[in-house]
Amino acid sequence: MSLSPFHCGHCGALAYQKSSAVNRARRAGFSLYCNRRCAGLGRRSSKSKAQKVAEKAEYDRAYRKENRAALKVKKAAYFQRTYDPASAAIWRKQRSAQHAEYCRRPEYRIKKREYDLDRRAQEFGEFADSYKLLSGIEAEISERATRYEIMLANGTLNKSQQRRREYDKSYGG
Repeated sequence: MSLSPFHCGHCGALAYQKSSAVNRARRAGFSLYCNRRCAGLGRRSSKSKAQKVAEKAEYDRAYRKENRAALKVKKAAYFQRTYDPASAAIWRKQRSAQHAEYCRRPEYRIKKREYDLDRRAQEFGEFADSYKLLSGIEAEISERATRYEIMLANGTLNKSQQRRREYDKSYGG
């Protein structure tokens, strides 16, 4: 058995290993290490935690985009296996008071109003922005005008009297 010298891939120290192992590693382009500790340290990546997290997030986004249908099937199957309607009803009942309180918060009401407006505007397709603008104008008008002015503008003031007069004009009553 003959030993060949090599420099450790991690610490750079001169070490000796079987010639066959050194030759095989050089041929394949692998690093050789002087001991197990250097081997472990040498194989570690030098990336920071933030860099690893960012790379994993990007990988996950790409994977989800590529395998959307398969993931949806898996999630549906998992839901069917694990969902218990009775325990879900109990959980909803326990949480209903907290949910109602959350819905009363002013910041939620503002967010919900904007969400609902966007949702209704989607029905108008390319005219969604026009719908939002018109909705805002109508809200401003109703805020500034009195009930009397709105009813007068819409022609709904004394509607029953108007109908009676129109009937009398039409049929000579």
